[in-house]
Amino acid sequence: MSNEGYLTDAATRHQVHVQRYAGGTLKKLAKFITRAISTAKARVAGGLSLYGSKRYERQIQALQGDLATIYGDMKGQAILDLTEFGSYETEFNMTLMGKVVKTVVQLNTPVPAQIAAAALADPMDLEVGKGRQRISIAGALDEFGTKKSAEIISQIRVGSALGETSDQIARRLTPLGVKQKDQAAALVNTMTNHIASTARVEVLKDNDDILKGMRRIATLDSRTTLFCMSIDQTIIPLDGPKPPYHWRCRTTIIPVLKDKFAREIPGSTRPSIGPDGVEQVSSKTSYGEWLARQPASFQQDVLGPARYELFSKGQLSIDRFVDDNGKTLTLEQLKQREPMAFERAGMS
Repeated sequence: MSNEGYLTDAATRHQVHVQRYAGGTLKKLAKFITRAISTAKARVAGGLSLYGSKRYERQIQALQGDLATIYGDMKGQAILDLTEFGSYETEFNMTLMGKVVKTVVQLNTPVPAQIAAAALADPMDLEVGKGRQRISIAGALDEFGTKKSAEIISQIRVGSALGETSDQIARRLTPLGVKQKDQAAALVNTMTNHIASTARVEVLKDNDDILKGMRRIATLDSRTTLFCMSIDQTIIPLDGPKPPYHWRCRTTIIPVLKDKFAREIPGSTRPSIGPDGVEQVSSKTSYGEWLARQPASFQQDVLGPARYELFSKGQLSIDRFVDDNGKTLTLEQLKQREPMAFERAGMS
């Protein structure tokens, strides 16, 4: 098998490391969220004066200042960790490239610190609801801190306006901490994948003369989005849209070498997680091919009943479920585009 099999295997296995690193970063950031909630509870326990009074507003402003400091420190910790991670990813990708090119090729070696800085500055371009969000890591962290501070203050104001006791207001804040940690997980996973992808692309761009482009590799399991299912194994240019494509995106990329520079490597596999657990499949297997081999019940869980019928009986491939911009098509839009598939599936 070609070097791409080896790269697919290495990249999918490395994604496990990326996710574990994100988990470690989350544990650090979760401590700041805990501190924010504890600080708010302490302020409430200290006794907020009459709701709507000048003294009350001064106390609220003081708490806002405390929260701004805490979430600001959280941002600083995240930037520090992601900068270190960006440098590591640069070195990893240089090592990976070195294993798949012929020995006569002298790779250009970028400066890890510069790559890390570029990854932090490069904005993420994410699908959000019916639109897209383009935001830098620093901007995402600022937005997170601002919104989470506002949520805490809002709950205190609501409780105060209702005349609740300090204990009752404190109980309002406890589930808020749990919610914020879950949202922080989405933020950290997305930022970490962005750093990993950007570092890889920057390494590839420094060696673009030996490359055809890059191949997108999705995760073979039930949590992958329709868009990422549809682009699995597709090749795009080095300046094409790189992952993450949405919040919590786990799709990765691998280089596609020009034939004369590629070194042949023995066959390899990629991991998948189906109804029977982890299974190794050929690295050339696309998401659609893998899903087609899974039990009907699993396909229904992944696609939903209607899309399952279109996929299994209507002979509609995964990539037809999204438009050219990666938006998931509604069933009505699908019916307008693919009437024959609906007829084949008995859904006309």
